[in-house]
Amino acid sequence: MHIRLHVKIMLVLGTFIFLFLACKESSSIPSSEINPDLSTFKIEISTAADQHFKTWFPKIIDTINGGYYTNFEYDWKMSDQQEKMLVTQARALWAASIASQYYPHDSTFKIAADHGFAFLTNQLWDEVNGGFYLNYPKTHSGEISYKLLYGNAFALYALAEYAKINDSKKVIKWIEKTFQWMDFKARRPGESGYYNIITDTSQDKNSAAYLKFAGSIGWGNPDWKDQNTSIHLLEAFTNAYVVWPDERLKLRLEEMLLIVRDKMVNEKNGLNLYFDQDFKPITFVDESRETILKNINLDHISFGHNIETSFLMIDAARILYDTIDTLTMKVATALLDHTIAHGFGPNYTGIYDKAYQFKGSDTLEIVANQKTWWAQAEALHTLVLFSSLLPERKTEFMNIAIKLWGYMKQNIIDSEHGGWYGNGLDNNPESKTERKAHPWKGPYHDGRALLFCKMYLQ
Repeated sequence: MHIRLHVKIMLVLGTFIFLFLACKESSSIPSSEINPDLSTFKIEISTAADQHFKTWFPKIIDTINGGYYTNFEYDWKMSDQQEKMLVTQARALWAASIASQYYPHDSTFKIAADHGFAFLTNQLWDEVNGGFYLNYPKTHSGEISYKLLYGNAFALYALAEYAKINDSKKVIKWIEKTFQWMDFKARRPGESGYYNIITDTSQDKNSAAYLKFAGSIGWGNPDWKDQNTSIHLLEAFTNAYVVWPDERLKLRLEEMLLIVRDKMVNEKNGLNLYFDQDFKPITFVDESRETILKNINLDHISFGHNIETSFLMIDAARILYDTIDTLTMKVATALLDHTIAHGFGPNYTGIYDKAYQFKGSDTLEIVANQKTWWAQAEALHTLVLFSSLLPERKTEFMNIAIKLWGYMKQNIIDSEHGGWYGNGLDNNPESKTERKAHPWKGPYHDGRALLFCKMYLQ
């Protein structure tokens, strides 16, 4: 193992030890103040984490066409259609790689990770223009060929995790190549931050073809910067810096932490979604209710992203500074508290998808009441994490986490077939017979949450 890589991996292990010790130190709080179901909660989380990875692997390994299968029905029967998207492939590679570290005696996960790495690098990389294609086969729709930085961020995130089980020069080179392409293609001179939509060739932005493309891409205006891409760049840069401690990468990692923390989190302790080149938020708050709802995907409160960002900022600060600075802790805690105050159903029965504070109103209104599986995972993860980071609030956070877990057992986790429903059955009973896996639903959010919660609770 390379010495620099070894040092960085020791840093990550040190982070985990810090969390473990934090949990132990916080045990000074009388156990009588904590939900009496805590011991059961610990056992159930540990069991669920173990079962999660066995449910997905080796089932999703495509030994015929390479990569991972994408679609499975509610009962885990393989679907006829098996399109392959970069985000899904990268997230599954990440999951296989981290499972290989936590279950080293089970070779299934290392085999799955090797398999996913080969597909990602051999089949999805654009040898002409650089960057990873969004879809396989390597095609694009419409007249203009483009890449999504969002998808490439997950590729970098996965490559970095894979490097922890295979630190060969080849893997590190892929991390370097991916980052350098992103840094060259998705930034503009004199600006900070990154753009999500990257065209493979220069475009006349006044041409009919480009205007049609810009209006149909489905990821906002190509000239906007966005929160979703930015937080996953933060996530990817954090993981990449652990295994490839490059100075320029460190600068970009810190830049992304400051952008997310200081520019994207607003004064109401929520995250705006889209921004102009100078990070002025794109908002429709002064428009009519009809216009706001028509554009709700561009401007709303996403409780799942808010609470996920709490964890991602904490992780980035710790890797950058070997500690959690005061301002990052303050903002991350405010995001969590905002979700606790406004995002949950009664008695902490899951967090909702979207909300909006209409002009003239003093409160947030839930505008999409589904309780997505990934948002529940991120909420559970962050609550358990913060119960160790803020010992004085351990009781509060753990009690909410246990109530959320109770909700999830009833409405998110399929006790009959295994896996998680896409949305909570309380508001979306149809989820019971919908696909367990699809291009936007793989083993990443729930796998990370369960595995990390298991670690925190030891």
